[in-house]
Amino acid sequence: MKGERQQDGFRSSEERPFKFMYKAGDRAVGMEMSQAGSVASAAAEFIAGVEQRDVVEPLNRSYFKRPGEQSAFLVLREGREERPTAREDARSVQAGPCLIRSEEWLLEPELFCLYENWLSSEDELQASRILQRIYYRLQAATEALLESPDGEWAAVTLLHPEELAAQPAKLAALQDAQLEALFTAVAESQRQGGDCRLDLLAAYTASGAEFAAKREFIEVVADQTLGHAYAAACRIGALIAPDVEPSAAAEIARIADFLVLDGAASELAPEGTAAEGFALAAGEIFAAVRSVKPAAVVLAAGTPAASALADLYRIGLSGIFCSAGQRTEALLRAACLIWIARQQETLDTAAGGRQ
Repeated sequence: MKGERQQDGFRSSEERPFKFMYKAGDRAVGMEMSQAGSVASAAAEFIAGVEQRDVVEPLNRSYFKRPGEQSAFLVLREGREERPTAREDARSVQAGPCLIRSEEWLLEPELFCLYENWLSSEDELQASRILQRIYYRLQAATEALLESPDGEWAAVTLLHPEELAAQPAKLAALQDAQLEALFTAVAESQRQGGDCRLDLLAAYTASGAEFAAKREFIEVVADQTLGHAYAAACRIGALIAPDVEPSAAAEIARIADFLVLDGAASELAPEGTAAEGFALAAGEIFAAVRSVKPAAVVLAAGTPAASALADLYRIGLSGIFCSAGQRTEALLRAACLIWIARQQETLDTAAGGRQ
């Protein structure tokens, strides 16, 4: 197990002070846009450049950022999107990973039937054979991901179906099959000269000890499938619910390469309430995490994260994952916030020079 790692993080060594006051109207960045008449046009130019490069303050593949580089706020993809199958020019840089929720693979018709049969099977030999078929389907799904544009850099969640929460042995068997399928597909892609990156997210661990055990499990399977070199390079993060105790999140952050706060867990509430509650929880978790690991990489995902983007930016998160339907609006909001912050920095610098 790698243990705690030193990270440079997304931002420069000078952290933004923690300031957070949530107001429901703040989620729409009209307040920020009204501060300068040219913000909207500047944001439009910004987005045009983003769509050409697929970059908003690119992050290098180790989740590190060199000292002195400008702070970043990333708007990253969540879920597979219909895009040209051919990858973009090799000179372009993907801003960060695409978040893939592996439970969605279980909803595909063939896999869904196999999974249901595996859950209900009481014959050990039959269950083993069905699990083997699930393994092959998961491998095929991973291969399709790695061959797509999103496979350039993807962060895949470890399967964690709710119905297996009370069956740890069965959950471990399913996760073992998934990990072997993932790493076998990566090995085959690399053998064929593919340039892909696949990172893992352990889902909903409630303590540092639980995440440490899950991380070790992932690393053992990676080492057995791909060898120590890849196991050492694979980044392992934690997908955590917004209701996790901040102290537990801090302990998880000590040994995780990155954290993703999952707003999907609060999406059953009305949109405004979900976004407000998510932003408040994110502020508490982020403060606890940064108190023990100042360079921690913390992202957010889910519909509430996109709705609360302005607040998450002010808190200091590194960025959000959002679906295709939310991406354009999220890019516009992020562009406005970044543009205003840079204009303010310019004004502050000029004012300081005149003193």
